[in-house]
Amino acid sequence: MDAGTLIRIQPWVRPRNGTQNGDKATVAVVAPGAGVGANGDIFLELDSDPELQVEMIGRKGMPYDRYPETWQSGACKPNLQSFGEDVVRIGAHKRVDCFIFGSRGGQVVLPILWRELKNDAPPSVVVNGGCAARLPGPRVYWPASVVTVMLLGGQDFFRSGISRDEYLNNTLQCVGDTNQTTAFLFVPEMKHMPQEEVMRASLRHFVLAALAWKKVPERFPADHLDRAAEALLHQGFANELFYKSGGGWCQKTFGRMPLDRQPPPLSPRIPRPPGDPCPPHTAVSVLPAKVAVGDSKAGWSGDLSSDGVRGHESLAAEARRLSREPGIDPGYQMLLLEFANGQDAEAWAAEDDRIMRELKAQVKEKERRACESRDARACPAYADKGVLGAYSAPAPQLRLARQVQAAPAAPRSFASQPSQPLQPYGPCGPCGPCGPCGQFQPVPHRGQAGVAVPSWAHMPQPCMQRSFPSSLPRYR
Repeated sequence: MDAGTLIRIQPWVRPRNGTQNGDKATVAVVAPGAGVGANGDIFLELDSDPELQVEMIGRKGMPYDRYPETWQSGACKPNLQSFGEDVVRIGAHKRVDCFIFGSRGGQVVLPILWRELKNDAPPSVVVNGGCAARLPGPRVYWPASVVTVMLLGGQDFFRSGISRDEYLNNTLQCVGDTNQTTAFLFVPEMKHMPQEEVMRASLRHFVLAALAWKKVPERFPADHLDRAAEALLHQGFANELFYKSGGGWCQKTFGRMPLDRQPPPLSPRIPRPPGDPCPPHTAVSVLPAKVAVGDSKAGWSGDLSSDGVRGHESLAAEARRLSREPGIDPGYQMLLLEFANGQDAEAWAAEDDRIMRELKAQVKEKERRACESRDARACPAYADKGVLGAYSAPAPQLRLARQVQAAPAAPRSFASQPSQPLQPYGPCGPCGPCGPCGQFQPVPHRGQAGVAVPSWAHMPQPCMQRSFPSSLPRYR
């Protein structure tokens, strides 16, 4: 395995222009786990903000994009642990004002940065809150003065089958006792891959909150986080804000919290077709958001090439050309060659992405055609992937179903009852097996032994439980 490398090939990597040295803050998205393909447009919108510039560190699908040996189904180096160590070794944090992590990046890479940099680590925005989960091995070292703003989802499989309150309790307990600069928003209806409305409503506010909190640690950035929470509520996503203050945790609720329900199981992955293995190179690249997002979504739109694979190959060729210039420093020459090898691996990963996109498109088209020949309720294209075993109604019926008066949320406490499994959902609400007439039949709320069932428990519950503020039309 070769070591990670940071190389500046203009105009592809911009120099740092952080808040202390210029008008813009540099935001670095750690690509593995961040959903660059799904959230790419959100990252580009963030990059277009006059106060921010966004870069991508690393790439998904590389040899290092796998869990360490201590994890179930983990692997030896290169892995995400060695990737995190390389990010620190090449000094990527020195050009960054704020990191963004998601999923496995928050679980593995961020704890590595904290362990190596301690209180010098830049502030972080962590989607899915992986750093605050019960992880394999010793407890995550949480620096006393590091700034962390997290976004947690109630429909995230990171919950591991526990109740909502137990999930929140575990999150609170994972944060270091001496740390007073941590906050998170909990969105009950957010999935592991956050809905586009959730990311668009909250991400910019989260970044600005992290930057402001780092600048003045004694002042909680309530304005930015309240705006994020209110923006989510205006999209129909009730949420709760938790933050450290005065040595303890404080809580604010925005909207009516929906009833607790368990997230769905993971969808089966489409198997990769056989092919040549990825080149064993792990040089860490740092690229502007426009380049990295274009690569992940549909090929580059930059000057080098309109194709992601050829774009990486062009960068590799340019690095090798520079390494052959007369009088070049041997150390710099080694770094150029290392970067070139890493771009060969990223070209392989870009081609792998293209193949998988085509396979997924074929599967969706096959499901769409199958739906035309059978009952829409049994069609995967209409399946609500946010509910285990549930099917949404076709669009006209679904719009009518969401006009059912939403039930008031049950009183919540950190010692609440275990959540009840959600029943399949049809046009009439929670449903059981089809009756003699072929229509879905409501399922009575069973409750727990010795516990009185409240009247609201019998009211139909939409599978996507949203809570709009009174200032907006109640239903859309």
